Amino acid sequence: MNQSIRAILPVWKTTPITALHRESGIPPVDQLLEAQRLRFSARLRSLDEAHPLASRTRPPSQPAYHDLIKRRYQAQIESSFRTRLRRTDELLAPYARPKLEETADAFLRWARSLNPLTIVIYSDGSLSSEGAASYGFTIHQDNLPILDGSGRLGPAKVFNAEATGALEGLKAALNLRESVTRNIIICLDNLAAATCLRGTPSDSSQDVFLEFQALAASHGST
Repeated sequence: MNQSIRAILPVWKTTPITALHRESGIPPVDQLLEAQRLRFSARLRSLDEAHPLASRTRPPSQPAYHDLIKRRYQAQIESSFRTRLRRTDELLAPYARPKLEETADAFLRWARSLNPLTIVIYSDGSLSSEGAASYGFTIHQDNLPILDGSGRLGPAKVFNAEATGALEGLKAALNLRESVTRNIIICLDNLAAATCLRGTPSDSSQDVFLEFQALAASHGST
């Protein structure tokens, strides 16, 4: 990296390395790697408890031994070796997640605090046992449902269904006569899909995200 920085900056060979990093705005490699570890640790903390990675970060359990049975015939203790995954998970201190009931109450209070004229779209996606993805949406105003819809995508992922549900819900809301002068809020439970709807679209369902962003921009209050 130092050679690359020297190639792009007009400096002498004797220029200190600290000056190279300061002038180029590129941190040292160890700082870049440490920042990446912290980001990955934050992602591990945000995973559901049933996620395969989350289960691998838990400390090994200590099995109960019976004195009347030889140790070699009993279950072996899991390895207590702290893998890189466990060490990364321990970079951030544990935090208490809010209970589901508390989160639901907070969301309901937020919904009741909205302007009665605000249009709220709730969308969701699902996957059947046959592998077919479906989506659905419902449009509320003043906490009352005014329109709903659903559809089937066929063989697809839940991620694609979540994105399509948000797009179709927005289309239906924009077709309402009063939507021109109203704020529109879209609620969905997939953080990855919501991130792509607001920012850089993913390769999967990219046309859906781009169409959604175009409609939201044309409305101006979505």
